[in-house]
Amino acid sequence: MSNLQEYNKNFCPMPISDLLDGKHHFLIPSFQRGFRWEEKQVTDLLEDIKQFAYDENVKSNSYFLQPIIVKPRKYNGIDTYEVLDGQQRLTTMLLILKEILGGYMNPNNTKKYSPLLYDITYTNRPRLNFYDLNAANNIDSYYLREAYDVIKNWCDQNNEYIDSMIPCLFYSAEAAKNRQVKIIWYAIEEDSDDLKSINIFNRLNKGKISLTSSELIKALFIMDYDHRAEGDSLPAEQLSMEWNEMERKFQDDNFWYFISNDQNDTQTRIDILFDFVTRRGINTDSDYSYREFQKLYDFCRARERNSNHQQQLSGWLTSKNIDTMEKAWKIVRRTFDRLVAWYEDSLYYHYVGYLIAVGFTPLEIFKYLETEKEERKDRERKLGKNYEWTVEDTKISLRKLMMQKFKKGSKFLEKADIDAFEYKSEYVSRVLLLFNVECCHKGQNIRFPFDKYKKQNWDVEHIDSQNEATLEKYEDRIRWLQNVKFILRVENTKRSIELANECQILINEFEEKKQVKKEKYNEFYIRINKFYSEEKTNEKESEVDLTTQKKDYLSNLTLLDSATNREYQDAPFAYKRYCIVQYDKKGERFIPLCTRNVFLKYFTDSNEKSSYLDFMRWNSSDREGYIKAIHEAVDPIFDSVVMK
Repeated sequence: MSNLQEYNKNFCPMPISDLLDGKHHFLIPSFQRGFRWEEKQVTDLLEDIKQFAYDENVKSNSYFLQPIIVKPRKYNGIDTYEVLDGQQRLTTMLLILKEILGGYMNPNNTKKYSPLLYDITYTNRPRLNFYDLNAANNIDSYYLREAYDVIKNWCDQNNEYIDSMIPCLFYSAEAAKNRQVKIIWYAIEEDSDDLKSINIFNRLNKGKISLTSSELIKALFIMDYDHRAEGDSLPAEQLSMEWNEMERKFQDDNFWYFISNDQNDTQTRIDILFDFVTRRGINTDSDYSYREFQKLYDFCRARERNSNHQQQLSGWLTSKNIDTMEKAWKIVRRTFDRLVAWYEDSLYYHYVGYLIAVGFTPLEIFKYLETEKEERKDRERKLGKNYEWTVEDTKISLRKLMMQKFKKGSKFLEKADIDAFEYKSEYVSRVLLLFNVECCHKGQNIRFPFDKYKKQNWDVEHIDSQNEATLEKYEDRIRWLQNVKFILRVENTKRSIELANECQILINEFEEKKQVKKEKYNEFYIRINKFYSEEKTNEKESEVDLTTQKKDYLSNLTLLDSATNREYQDAPFAYKRYCIVQYDKKGERFIPLCTRNVFLKYFTDSNEKSSYLDFMRWNSSDREGYIKAIHEAVDPIFDSVVMK
């Protein structure tokens, strides 16, 4: 597309006059319906341009049409722009330009600009002639002819205003004394895939395209500032600088994954800020926030045009007494500053981050805290007291909100229930994450890395291997045998070497036959499990009763990323510990703080008689120390609610 002018991907104000260079060719793809604007829409556009061009009280140097979204592509060997949104505006403007050129400009200018007009081609009607519109030909020609007649009649009735409109449409900014009609130009990346264009068009017309929501809002703010600036570009430039500052913050993964679970397109992250500001509900479509700002923008412009303007605002706008775009921007900035303050404060960072990780939205958390504050103040007011909300109140309220995820029906779980959480329980992953977050919060210089946590898939993993073998595939079973053989040789006791040798014999047999004999594999799995479950000195494997160890309970469960879990699934504690230590030394993978500490046995009470072999086993004292540590961290949170 070397012949096409390059424009910024983000919304770029572009004068209509910039389209008059003979190089802009627009294509309306076949999957779009044709032109359908009716008399009111065409007349409204003409009236707005007239007022902008003629009224000396209009302070802005720019009148903006809504955005035009295009995609560069080749059509019949010509460089064109495929129009994905804005067809109606672009087409109506072409008809207006043609009428003014044909009947209201001097011959020299008519001769100069006629060949420079942009053109529009409909792929489903390539022979459609904008200079000879016959309403009887087809439905597109009918609507185009109707619009042209509206434009012609309007120009006849408003002849005295046309001379003022001409410079705003045809002349450069300098020649037009800086007053121009503009579009907001948005060119997406060139792509030969027609299906992609269809999907973008469909999402645009269903209000579902997240790529443009925040950018549209930005365009509204820039248009408003430009409208009120009286030629001063500084306010709009300041807004752009502040916008860029906020957008960079949302691009920071550390900040983003604290405030969101979304791993989709990074270009739309700032949308969450406007959803927060407008109090957008979970069940509303993704274009909701843009429409709310559009309502405010339209309200401001209508009020300027009519001193008796009676239109009313509602919702978040009235609740904050917002009736100008300037006030709205202050609310946006204040909301952004609040999110940053949450991020920088350890209490908010860990508690809000946890709440978002388990399914709450920032808006839900904010509303909950506001409600808690108001209810507390009302209670104190009835007692004749003035009450100031404290950090402790915030902590208690956030803990109560956490407990909404620890309920059976309408009843809160109690801290005594924690010990009985089992492997497949929905509460296990929540309490393990809470354990990690709370331990980081209590640490002086430790922040739980929500970005690393949310970029990976996580499993609830057994600390020591399960009582029964679960692996089914040949490759997985061979891998398990290799891992077990390795760690048995690391232990290097007489019994471990004997078992390692048996393990090698099984590997040789299974690899020779390309098949694992299930009975032999399961029998050896039980023997290894019992070997690593021996707790007493000289205890024999035959004396170990695996059924009493309750390995599916929380005291034997931890959080582990799916990749690591797959690598050593079903392995005994000793091998898992070896791998975790190696990963931790090299910094190759994110190991949650408490998972790391479990395998390093930080939660086990120290004992002078502990030996190297004690670190190769996960026994009853380890489980007791671990569950005790969990209780110390999460019990205060469970105590935050009154049991009923």
